[in-house]
Amino acid sequence: MRNKFFLKNLLLFIVPLLIPIVILGTLSLIMTRQYLQGERNRANLQVFNQIDRNLDTIYNETNSLKLQFGNADVLYRLEEILRTQRITLENLRLLEAAQNDLNVAAYANSFVQSIYVYVRNPNDQFLASGTGIVKFEGFYDAGWMEGADVQEENRVGGIRTERRFVRPYSFQEAMPVITFYQNVYSVFSAEPIGVIALNLYADSLEAQLGQTTGYPSQAIVIVDERGRVVLQSPSLAPLDDAALAKIAAASSPFVLKSGERSYQVTMPAASSNPFGWRIYSVAPTRWSDNPIAQQLSIFTALCVLLSLLLGLALSYWLTRKNVRHIRTMIAIIHSAERGMPMPKLPTTKRVDEYRFITQRLIQNFIERNYLQVQLSEKKYRLQALELTALQAQMNPHFLFNTLETINWKVVGLAGRHNEVNDMLENLSDLLKYSLSGPDQIVSLGKEIDYTKSYLDIQKVRYNDKFDAIWDYDPEAIQRYGMPKLMLQPLVENSIYHGIKVKEGRSRIKIKIVRLPDRLRIAVIDNGVGMDELRLRQVEAMLRTDTEPADHIGLANTNRRIKLTYGEEYGLSVRSKPNWGTTVAIEIPL
Repeated sequence: MRNKFFLKNLLLFIVPLLIPIVILGTLSLIMTRQYLQGERNRANLQVFNQIDRNLDTIYNETNSLKLQFGNADVLYRLEEILRTQRITLENLRLLEAAQNDLNVAAYANSFVQSIYVYVRNPNDQFLASGTGIVKFEGFYDAGWMEGADVQEENRVGGIRTERRFVRPYSFQEAMPVITFYQNVYSVFSAEPIGVIALNLYADSLEAQLGQTTGYPSQAIVIVDERGRVVLQSPSLAPLDDAALAKIAAASSPFVLKSGERSYQVTMPAASSNPFGWRIYSVAPTRWSDNPIAQQLSIFTALCVLLSLLLGLALSYWLTRKNVRHIRTMIAIIHSAERGMPMPKLPTTKRVDEYRFITQRLIQNFIERNYLQVQLSEKKYRLQALELTALQAQMNPHFLFNTLETINWKVVGLAGRHNEVNDMLENLSDLLKYSLSGPDQIVSLGKEIDYTKSYLDIQKVRYNDKFDAIWDYDPEAIQRYGMPKLMLQPLVENSIYHGIKVKEGRSRIKIKIVRLPDRLRIAVIDNGVGMDELRLRQVEAMLRTDTEPADHIGLANTNRRIKLTYGEEYGLSVRSKPNWGTTVAIEIPL
């Protein structure tokens, strides 16, 4: 009862509290989502502009190298040095100046890994920052020229880019670099006579991309002019090559599915970077990853939790109050039903609905209890009268049959007194037993003894037409009792309706068995039995209170058992034609 009231009050308080919180929280989340989407778009635009400016810086650095080493005099002297392998004092100064310029350009920026300058020569030599003149053969990055042999039409702004891997030392792992190729030309030819290669650390550039993002969950992907991914934010590590290929091939915003997560891919309407690179912004579609959304969700959850706690506290207080009043009412009802004094009521000056109901209960149940006592008393008197009438109905029937038997026996024996005396003694005992005292419950042993006297009389009457067999444990039944004259009607029914009309000798077996919670007494005969139709009629007679035309003993015994022990107890009949009948009664221990 307490749990039921608690749940009801909990719903009564929590639902009104939660509805406005949920509505306000939902509207707040929707508005926040729209605001964050606008902020995300503005942040994307700022990031794209910042990346374009950074690329412009790299482009300017490449052009500066081109202007410095694309001078006709410098190119001629450098080409002469690499071709003839002869160094004059003037050429030595020029070579030192060029090497110094390369080193300054390489060391001035932490993103620069190395710078190469190549002019066509038969010795396969080029100028490298930090090293000087080196040959392709034996150099750790001997394959860098493979990316420089590209036709002019594949370049954007005269510059081509490529993502490569270099390994300066054998004990190091190969590191990714982004190489920018810039051709140099002679004033005498339209064909390029050399190339300048600027190598930048890819890891450093990608780390800078991670710092350039406009919000924590954003990532950047940069694709070169040939649709290859050259740079990506470190946070995109979970994306596989197939996902990156989809991003590189995109020409408009779309949603990327990768595993169990989704990403919103966007790009600027137009890009002004000089390399022709395309810039993509990649961000999870779950807007709840945003810190603001997370804080708002946490705040809403706290409000819901606070409402739950408040509802629990109010529900507990109200439930405790209601249960106390209801228990008072129940105590009043129980006291009225049991005839006990009314319990002490709590004193209060406040008249509420519970006080009013309590007063009405006291008045109504006192009146109801008085009426119930009167009805119970009347019912008890009716049952006592009915029991008396039932016993009185059975005795004349038995006396008539017994006297008729004695009459015929006296005629047959012609004055001899032995068997007649026995019958008279048995009859006397039975009359005394049935008519003596007002006590209704007798010991089971006593009931068995007087039933045996009845069987002795009937054996004489029917000239030993049947044998009586008793099956019980005398010691086990001594302490049990039952209403008197319960067994005699069952035995009489077996004799009159089962054995009397059968030819030959028969048997009656009285079996008494103690069950866990009740005592079962069965009278079994091998008489003529009953067919199914007659058995159903007898069972219907036992279920009704109508006066039967025959089987009066069974009907009266069944009614006496139900009146004494209750409706769940009674008499049962099982029978089969030409096999016999079993009549059983069960009474509580």
